Amino acid sequence: MKNKPLKILIIIFLLSLAFNLYLSLSSPYLNNGGSYFNLRVIDNIKENGLPIFYDDLSYGGRPLVLQYFFHYFMTIFSFIPLYFKIIPSLLISSLVIISYFIAKEITNDETSSLLTSLLSGFVPIYSKILINQFTIYAFVLPLIALILLFLMKLEKKKYSGLFILFSFILSLTSSLSFLLLFILIFYVLLMNAENIKLIRLKKEILIFSFFLIFLVNVLLFRISFMEYGFNIIYGNNPILYSFNFFNSIYFIGIIPLFFGAIGLYQGFFKLKKESIVLISSLILGILFLLLLNIVNLNVGLLFLSFGLIIASSLSIKNFFTYLEKTKLSHIRLFFIWIFIFLFFILSLVPTYFGYYREFDDLSDFESLKYITEHDSVVLAPISYGHLITYFGGRINVIDTNFLLAPDPEQRYHDVDLIYGGWSYNKAVELIKDYNIDYIYINQYVKDLYNVADLNLENEKCIRKVEGSIYQFIC
Repeated sequence: MKNKPLKILIIIFLLSLAFNLYLSLSSPYLNNGGSYFNLRVIDNIKENGLPIFYDDLSYGGRPLVLQYFFHYFMTIFSFIPLYFKIIPSLLISSLVIISYFIAKEITNDETSSLLTSLLSGFVPIYSKILINQFTIYAFVLPLIALILLFLMKLEKKKYSGLFILFSFILSLTSSLSFLLLFILIFYVLLMNAENIKLIRLKKEILIFSFFLIFLVNVLLFRISFMEYGFNIIYGNNPILYSFNFFNSIYFIGIIPLFFGAIGLYQGFFKLKKESIVLISSLILGILFLLLLNIVNLNVGLLFLSFGLIIASSLSIKNFFTYLEKTKLSHIRLFFIWIFIFLFFILSLVPTYFGYYREFDDLSDFESLKYITEHDSVVLAPISYGHLITYFGGRINVIDTNFLLAPDPEQRYHDVDLIYGGWSYNKAVELIKDYNIDYIYINQYVKDLYNVADLNLENEKCIRKVEGSIYQFIC
């Protein structure tokens, strides 16, 4: 019987892994163009031993300032077929195990910890930002989850070194390490507000980790700091993300939102649990970054859903504790199955149906290397920018690497003007300004810009080369 929770945990992990792999392997392509930029960096590391510091193909040539730990880490597994689908699926499913141990630390209860791990394995936002994507967030979310677990256990000396080590790795991996800085700030403030004392060792480790993360980021992004100043926090991003309340609830999940909100209230205001103060700090940190429009909305929802799932463990435990005191205690198992049924309807099903293939056919991009000249500039919407450089090895006009890119906001606007088709003369002028040789126009592009074809096509300024690839000939 002692091994029963462990067996259940392994089953939940395997179910999550099978689910993620099934969706990932159902498509020959990765979702999200940024996934192919990460593959391109790894290919460069394998070939030259170094990542890409100057990208000749992005924006016609520009410096890159990125944290490359993720790419070096993934290079270790690059000998495995389809590693770019398998390893991210493993990382996503690892949240099942990490969430279990965090919930166990908060509740010291097997049932609530296992139900929490079940929730963490199937979240609708995963379909949007993690599943079948070779993205840094599949690495960063489990990493931050582990850091939070180690922070809860800092009283034990062996976790101090792990906390510092993983915090350092996070600072070498993603600018989301700034989220950890805000978590630590809110954590200390909330602890003081609730008159919960921090032991000296924990204070010293928190201060050391804070300045370590801050200094590593300043060192890595020193050129960007000189270029943008404090505006660097916005990443030179020209895209504005619209907030939809009901979509946000859908992607977070109704169960985490309901039980998480109750758990936060019970743990913070009634029990004043230090572990819930930490989870509250995570939620406050990500809400703060979302409020300032510093992080992408979907990324914010990803971390928000995780925080709420962990907070749910306390309200789930308290529900079953209360149940034991009533005359309904003998049907405890019935309520567990009710919870699993609600999980199936409100979490697993939305996660499955929320997934869609972003790319069905990328053969046109694969053919670019054969039908275009080596130094050709190819125009495509921003979501296709990395496909031009990865598959075709050709120069793009714009992609999603905005930091240190030459005026991405103007380029983003100009691409809209060219595809929008409202002015033939302006479109020709812009195409010549950017030295564009080829233009990508498929049905998605036409639907995106609500046009039947480019204005240039009517003026015979472009000719079809192959598939959705057109050459500018005026």
